[in-house]
Amino acid sequence: MTSVRSTSFVTVGRGLCRFLVAVCLLAGSSSCLAGGKSRLVELKDDTNTWLGKVEAKDSSYCYLIDQYGEMAHLPIANLTSFKVVADNFKPASQADFKRRLLEEFGASGYEVQTSAHYVVVGKKGRARAFSTLFEEIYQQIVQFYHLRGFNVDTPDAPMVAIVFETQEEFKEYCGRDQMLWSKDLKGYYSGRTNRVALFDDPQLLKGISTTQTDSPATSLGLPSGGRSSLAALLNSVAGETVNTIVHETTHQVGFNIGVHPRLGQTPTWVLEGLATVLEAPGIRVKGKSKDGARINEGRHDWFETEYSQRRQPGDLAKLIASDEMFKNQTFDAYSFSWAFSYFLTENPARARLFTRYLKKLSERDPMENYTAEQRLKDFQSVFGDIAKMEVEFTRAMDRLEVD
Repeated sequence: MTSVRSTSFVTVGRGLCRFLVAVCLLAGSSSCLAGGKSRLVELKDDTNTWLGKVEAKDSSYCYLIDQYGEMAHLPIANLTSFKVVADNFKPASQADFKRRLLEEFGASGYEVQTSAHYVVVGKKGRARAFSTLFEEIYQQIVQFYHLRGFNVDTPDAPMVAIVFETQEEFKEYCGRDQMLWSKDLKGYYSGRTNRVALFDDPQLLKGISTTQTDSPATSLGLPSGGRSSLAALLNSVAGETVNTIVHETTHQVGFNIGVHPRLGQTPTWVLEGLATVLEAPGIRVKGKSKDGARINEGRHDWFETEYSQRRQPGDLAKLIASDEMFKNQTFDAYSFSWAFSYFLTENPARARLFTRYLKKLSERDPMENYTAEQRLKDFQSVFGDIAKMEVEFTRAMDRLEVD
């Protein structure tokens, strides 16, 4: 039987109540952890109740992750009650995820299918193919990190992907999910909900049967009974849509297997660089691929033809120190991040250093501001002098050839 300890402050004055809640939350690991494990706690303010684990906290805010992986950012001063419900926090089961998603989407003609690591919402008759697709991409991403020496974790809970049938449904969901929508938005990963959401471009499963009697492999155009590469499928459908799925899934998987912390300030070049590297089919397939298949041609072309006209010595230090380029030179920033991440991950020695750098980022206090000076210091503590690395990187890119 699980022991339960509870502390409720409903009988004291509101000001004292909030003070005691703050003291309880700020008291350290003894309040929220049991033997190094997160506890299941209940937090309340005047109107809402949250149930989950405290992921991080400081003097003003705490972050709570619930049993379905959704994160709440709560001002401690507004909380009126703190209660430890159980000594061990346990995520919801895959069956619980499926029931919850059916309640949310089932009335709209959607179904929910599962795989080893995914719970996927899709239009009836299509969700199973998508669940297999997401699972295959998950396996390829994990393999990518394993081969580069990163010890990945098993996700604590199932990952959720929602594939809408129309752009209009996707737009409506963005509004409910507090995501800024634009007509160019194809999909996204939300760090708050831990979900991937996108809409089903008509080209996505072009020519692929998704009848109820098909096996998952057949639904995806793969040999029956096998777990062969998805390269043929990914090369046969709309490249932009495939890139969206792979890109957003890379973000989601990275945040669930310990590559990136869900809280913190991981530099954008790291997140987007790895996601764009993994868009290239040759990076994800097993065995040795031709060099050209391992290159993201779209990002490479922009880097060589567009960004090269504006590139200046010292740009690498600027990219590492700040995310400003993503605001002011978006396409340049994405292509630069791809090129530099490709440079780091395709060389075994540099890949080992990159793994060490990712670990360093994951160990940062998520509540501390990550200054430009500290970003540069962390990078140089692993890789050495940035100016020297920029020279090596530039020479390597000049030698890079696309088949």
